Amino acid sequence: MMEKEISETYSFRPVDFDEKGRRIVDGQSFRDVVKEYERDFHSRHSTEYALNLYANSKTMALLAKSSDAAPFLMYGMDLTQGTSFDAEQDPYINHEMDKHSKNIYVYGIDSAFMNEFDKFGYPVINENSDIYPLTLLVDNTMRDDEVRLATPTFDDGDDAVNVPIDVPQFEYA
Repeated sequence: MMEKEISETYSFRPVDFDEKGRRIVDGQSFRDVVKEYERDFHSRHSTEYALNLYANSKTMALLAKSSDAAPFLMYGMDLTQGTSFDAEQDPYINHEMDKHSKNIYVYGIDSAFMNEFDKFGYPVINENSDIYPLTLLVDNTMRDDEVRLATPTFDDGDDAVNVPIDVPQFEYA
């Protein structure tokens, strides 16, 4: 079942960024711009943190470049049930598609609010807070110059369903 969401859409100019995902005028990475959007989202909805980032494939590629991702890493989970995240179906369907891909898909990145890191430099998830990695969702109905940040609302009376997915763990040296 798809969830209702609180969302904000942010616009940017793709031509302002170079081939490495850095803003030409000041060198700021597109990833850092997205972190600014996350902070704005939280300031607009003070009890909420963005959990989902929606963008089209081209914008996800810009985000990957700005994060210095390896060329075989593809950012974003394809939406399979429309233009919003289906927490039950989308991970399962994407996991099945990934089995047949030559790329490795990145479905989440650290939140702008994750400030604690382990000894390997990986962000630590504080389960006592509402801060989790930002889930990357590909919505190809969106324009090249926009991203949408969202968080699900659970005020519809339905219980949330946790769906375990066996995802291989990779570590790069």
